[in-house]
Amino acid sequence: MNAILEKYDVDVLIVSSNKLSLTECRIDPQFFSANQSFIEGLETKPLSEFCIEIFNPAVFKREFLEDENECRYLASAEIVLLEPQITFITNEQANSLRLRVKKKWILVTGFGTVGSIRIVDEIINDYAVANNVARVVAKKDYEGFIAAYLESKFGNKLLNDYAAGAVVKYIEAPQISKIPVPVLDGEIIRSINDLYLKAVTCREKSFSYLQEANLLIAKFNKLPAISEKEFESLDKSKESQIRLTNISEFTTDFRLDAHFYNPIAKTVLDNLRKYPERILPLSKFTTRIILGKRFKRNYVESEFGTPFLSGKNIIQIKPFEINHLSDTEIDFIDELLVKKNWTLITCSGTLGRTCFVYNNYEDYAASQHILRVVPNEELIDAGYLYCFLSSVYGFHQLLRYRYGSVIDEIDDKNIANVLIPLPSDKQQKQIGDLVRQAYDLRAEAIQLEDEAQALLTQALTKV
Repeated sequence: MNAILEKYDVDVLIVSSNKLSLTECRIDPQFFSANQSFIEGLETKPLSEFCIEIFNPAVFKREFLEDENECRYLASAEIVLLEPQITFITNEQANSLRLRVKKKWILVTGFGTVGSIRIVDEIINDYAVANNVARVVAKKDYEGFIAAYLESKFGNKLLNDYAAGAVVKYIEAPQISKIPVPVLDGEIIRSINDLYLKAVTCREKSFSYLQEANLLIAKFNKLPAISEKEFESLDKSKESQIRLTNISEFTTDFRLDAHFYNPIAKTVLDNLRKYPERILPLSKFTTRIILGKRFKRNYVESEFGTPFLSGKNIIQIKPFEINHLSDTEIDFIDELLVKKNWTLITCSGTLGRTCFVYNNYEDYAASQHILRVVPNEELIDAGYLYCFLSSVYGFHQLLRYRYGSVIDEIDDKNIANVLIPLPSDKQQKQIGDLVRQAYDLRAEAIQLEDEAQALLTQALTKV
């Protein structure tokens, strides 16, 4: 045995024959992982006994639309994002294939990244969701408990152990339904369930505050609503935005890339120059706009390093798969840290997604793929500035400045020219306060879930 270990550098787990089951027909080593040792000595039941139904919709051909009257659709990677990119499929397809999800269902990603969890809330209620996301319909008063368990280090490891696939992991409803769930004291289950459902309510309120703030951005700056459906294009298929332009639109930017003159961006700029009483470029309201430096990343265990944000982390419901940078091997670590009231903007690949640093990522390091906008708080409310940059009027200006033939990029010099309207101090504060309340609620939601996870860990480990 030792010779085999030395020759092939593999992990070996000796499994008792009484753990083998002909009904499972599983001989892949991960299925017998030591991750499952925590359930030894505990009474368990299969997940299906806690649920009304667990299912995946059938595989289907995706035909995406731009019609907001049809059903909103989320891909599997989008379910854990605060502000997912939404496309549309037909209502008929969404209904006939059972793609729509309902409030308090638990969504479990089952392809590639296995085990990302979300309880369906008012934000995505009735959306269509990809078929490779399992729907777990838990019994009443178990929704939060089951979500907490599947998201925990215990249940999530089981999801990955029960997954199949040598290269890309994959798990569907039949395997998920067999996941063993410990039978805990009823009071503990109720406490965990209540904490998780309260967290859902916090996120719903947070979302409503940000929606209200966005409406006030338009109202206070007298900006009309913008819908992409309104724009005419010379491309009858609507696959490209094409319009005739005049040489007078060419500026000292010397930009010849077509998207710089796209019809949505033109309308955004026309409206900003016409309706608000005062507009100035972003550079006038900032002390700095920072494009992070590139460097070799030395990752270490969390206790020895600083948490490091990637572009995807800043738009997640709560950050996961966070790496940590070595504090000792990177001598400019302080230059990478983000601070309270900054606005973060993704600037490579998927562009223009924003995050406000407020009760979340203070003193985290950030990658070079994230721009840092440092507001001059004597001139502008930091919450208002974030809210405008995340609005449709901010987003389409950011996209206008992108460049790159393969990977899209935006940089600090270009976004310094983004136009910012300036309503009264009182109106700015009203919008900024809504943003701050929203981020307070997001922080509270994470704290509630952390409390639930602590209760679950204590119940399962007796520590």
